[in-house]
Amino acid sequence: MNSSDNKKWNCTLVAVCCVIIIAGIAILFISPWYGFSFGTCVTDTIPMTSTSSIQPAFATSFLQEFGEREPDPGPNLPPILHYPLRKGIIDSLMGRAQVTGTEDSIIGLYEFPDSRLLLINQDTSVAEILETGEGIRTYTLVPEPVGNQYTGANKTGPSQHGAYNSSTEHNVTIQRIHLVIPQKGNETAPVYIVKKTRTEKFLYPDGSEFFSVSTTGTFFVLYGQRVERVVTGSAITLDPRWTLCSQQTGISGEGSTMGELRHTVKLARSSERMLQEYLITTGAHIQVHETSGGSTSQWKSRESTGCSC
Repeated sequence: MNSSDNKKWNCTLVAVCCVIIIAGIAILFISPWYGFSFGTCVTDTIPMTSTSSIQPAFATSFLQEFGEREPDPGPNLPPILHYPLRKGIIDSLMGRAQVTGTEDSIIGLYEFPDSRLLLINQDTSVAEILETGEGIRTYTLVPEPVGNQYTGANKTGPSQHGAYNSSTEHNVTIQRIHLVIPQKGNETAPVYIVKKTRTEKFLYPDGSEFFSVSTTGTFFVLYGQRVERVVTGSAITLDPRWTLCSQQTGISGEGSTMGELRHTVKLARSSERMLQEYLITTGAHIQVHETSGGSTSQWKSRESTGCSC
C-alpha cells in the first residue's frame, strides 16, 4: 500500500471514529426522548404534602387519646420573637439572670408593653426569665408528662427498584409547662412540648442494615393558637461502602397553626443514588397521626463519581 493509500485509509478511519463518537453522544442525549434510559439524575427534592389542609381539632388531638379534656384557651400572648431578631436583648437578659442558652435552646422572647418573658429549653426543664419594672425573676418550669405513643418497626416491602427493604418506627412524647404571665395574680398559660421522632432503617436483601436515619422535631405549642417554635435533631448511621452526600433540614410554620419539619438525606454507592425526605408536622391542637411521613427516590446515574450527580 503506497503513501497515498495510507493517507486515504487514515482519513477514513478518523472519519469512522468521529461518526461513532457523535452517534454515541446523540444516543445519550436523544434516547430519553424516545423512552430509552441509561440512568438519569434527579434534583434533591421530593414532592411532599403536609398531613392535611384542614386544621386539626381536639377530636383528632393526641391529648384526647389519654382522656385529657381540651385545655381552656390560654391568654393571648404577643407574637414570640426568636433569637436572631432580639439577640442583644436576649443576651442581656441571660447575663443579668446568669442563665446560659444557645440559638437552638432559646425558645423565644415575648415582649409586653412594660415587661418581657424569655424561655430557654434546658433539656429536663425550661428556664423562664421574667423582666418587669420590679427587676428580673427566674422560674424553673419542670415539664409535666402528658403521654407517649410508640409504634414499633413497621416493615415495608422492597423499594421502588426491588433492591432493599425498610422498617419504620414512630415515637411521640407530649409534655406540658405553665408559663407565668406578667399580669396581676401571675396568670399562667399552658405550653405543650411535642417531641416526634421517626426512625427508618434500610436493609440489604439478606436482612443486614446499611442505613438508618432518625429525624426528630420538637414543637413548642401554645394550645389552640399556634406553634411557637420548632427545633430539629437527627442521627444517621451508614454502611462505610455508602457515602452520605448531603443532608438538610427545613422548618416552616413557626408562629402559625401548623409547624412542619422536613429532613432530606442523599446518599450514594458508586453510580447508585438514594434520596429520602421526611416530613414531621404538629398543629395547634397537637394532632398525632401522620398521613405523609416520608418519601424515597432511588435512581441510577450515568456517572460513577459518587455524589457528583
